[in-house]
Amino acid sequence: MNLLAKREHEVPAALEKVFPGVDELVRTMFGRMIEPGSGLLRGSVFDSRWETEVHDDDVVVKISCPGCKNDEFQLEIVGDFLNFKVHHCEESAGEGKKNKHYVFRERSCAEYEESIKLPVPVKGAEAKAKYAHGVVSVTIPRDMQQPSPAKTIKVHCDK
Repeated sequence: MNLLAKREHEVPAALEKVFPGVDELVRTMFGRMIEPGSGLLRGSVFDSRWETEVHDDDVVVKISCPGCKNDEFQLEIVGDFLNFKVHHCEESAGEGKKNKHYVFRERSCAEYEESIKLPVPVKGAEAKAKYAHGVVSVTIPRDMQQPSPAKTIKVHCDK
């Protein structure tokens, strides 16, 4: 199992005997795990990392997207989900220079989409977002209304 072994092929034999197929089960559920300390924490800009902070008055979701521009983001709050999309296109040096003949020019485009479950009820219409230092910060006020109490309903049968 990747979590217990240093390398994929070093699954402890005792563990495999006690729990046959555990390595395949974990790989199926979580995909390929990255070894701690391998330094391969992010494969690209869009292997996004996000964190959610719940405060007394609001919820702040921070999403790491270095190298992007403000107009490349699309944010939407639907119920208790924050839907986040980014479409990023980058051209090599020399962008914007007209009347140039290029023999070779690099361009990269990437898209990323994430749907983040918010842990508390929020007022999505009052949300605000800002982008600074490669991080999108979305601040959403909490909905402090008390949920309606549970109600027991009796079912009557016609005889």
